[in-house]
Amino acid sequence: MDISTVMPDEDFATMLDIQNVRINTAGAYVCIEEFYVFAVGILPYKGRIPIVRLGGHREGNETGWQCAVREVYEEANIQIHPISPQTTHLAEWDTRDSELQEIKWHPTRVQEPKPLLVVRYGGESDTHLSLMYLARAEGLPTPSSEVQGLVFLNRNDIHRLCTESITLEQYLDRGGKAMLNGSFDVRMDLEPFAQLRLLDKMLNVQPGISRHPFMKV
Repeated sequence: MDISTVMPDEDFATMLDIQNVRINTAGAYVCIEEFYVFAVGILPYKGRIPIVRLGGHREGNETGWQCAVREVYEEANIQIHPISPQTTHLAEWDTRDSELQEIKWHPTRVQEPKPLLVVRYGGESDTHLSLMYLARAEGLPTPSSEVQGLVFLNRNDIHRLCTESITLEQYLDRGGKAMLNGSFDVRMDLEPFAQLRLLDKMLNVQPGISRHPFMKV
């Protein structure tokens, strides 16, 4: 079991102690130039096309980062390298619309990078974490059979998807970039899942995330 230590800032004294909490899932915000890569989910969600993170469940004794590297390769056929974030953010799964908190994250393994986002869920006796790392990619991704496609979202795309109802047709007509595996009803709305909505929130408070030297802006 991968164990990491989360040190809350002083004003978070009332938080649950999440040191030694199990990391259940992990993924990555993969940066290619000014775009972030997200997957199109296999199944529709409430009549909408789900836009989901690259990532999934840990296997065996993987660390969070090892899980993210494997999942991104399995879903998008690319190798990734970590980008060290300036800040690690904490979100509570049950109150994802509330304000993000900044935390100090101390990995227990020397070469394990810090995540950009930690999502905590479950009760006091069964708390788990989902981690999202910031990463750059080698080469151009292509969607595997595990996803219905990939979308490449810039900052404006992310904010628009999270604040407006947009169909796949509208997204593509506005110049949106995508690699799609199958046929879609282009009249269906796109549904941003939690990690995309949380990225929009992080970019609102920390725009510099998208101005890393590996990203062209």
